[in-house]
Order: sequence, then structure tokens, then C-alpha cells
Amino acid sequence: MKLEDIIKDSARDWQRFSPAKPESLRVLKDASEIELPDDYLAFLSQTDGGEGELPVQPFWFQIWPSEKVVEYNDGYEVKKNLPDFFGFGSSGGGELLAFDARQGKPWKIVAVPFIPMEAKEAILIGKDFLSFARLMGKKDETVN
Repeated sequence: MKLEDIIKDSARDWQRFSPAKPESLRVLKDASEIELPDDYLAFLSQTDGGEGELPVQPFWFQIWPSEKVVEYNDGYEVKKNLPDFFGFGSSGGGELLAFDARQGKPWKIVAVPFIPMEAKEAILIGKDFLSFARLMGKKDETVN
């Protein structure tokens, strides 16, 4: 299933937001420490964040609006605690959702507890952003 189909699929139970402003995406790209995945940027251009269920740990996702991503990475001190990671959301509770750039592209999607915020605590959620998106709004691990 393609990204735009996932976003438009009304059978997936998750909250979608208005598209990101092009200027917000440019600022985010310029300020990020890694080259952000095209699928992630395409996602934000169609829905600037969102939240809902995941069928795998941490079982809930909140993707931050593009205008807040850099601010939240700075506030949570992601670069200091996780130098090869870039946060793009949270579980709405105790875990950071992040791109893991330790092994090169495609960036893996992981959940890392905010306490302790250590790379060894990272839990793999998806092999890339598209595989993560295929889980969004699902109650079980069947991904279409």
C-alpha cells in the first residue's frame, strides 16, 4: 500500500491533521541533523502530524507537526542523548519515536524511552517510514 493510500484509508483509525505549509517543511529540512526520508516529508505535506493506534509497542503514536519537530528535539535533548537519532514524534507517553541513522539509509523507525534516553533501549518499529506508516491506525499486525 502506498503512502497516500494509507493516509486516505478511512478504515484506519487515526487522527489526521491539515497539510504542512511548504515553508514549515523547508525550515524542518534545513534544521534537521539528518537527511529526512522522502516518505516522511510527503506524509507531512499531506497531514502535518497525526495520532492513533499501533499494533506493536509502544501501541500509540503521535507524529509531531513540522513546526514543532526541531523545538521538541532540542527540548528533549535528542542530539545530546542520542547523537545518531532524530525524533519525529512520541507514544503520547514515555517513548520518543525517532529515525535511527546508526546503520545508514533507510533510517529505521524506533521507540526509545525518554528515561533513560539511551540508544541501547531502542525498540525497532519499522525498517523505514513507509513500513511504520503501514502500521498506523491498525489494531493488529496485518499490514496492507
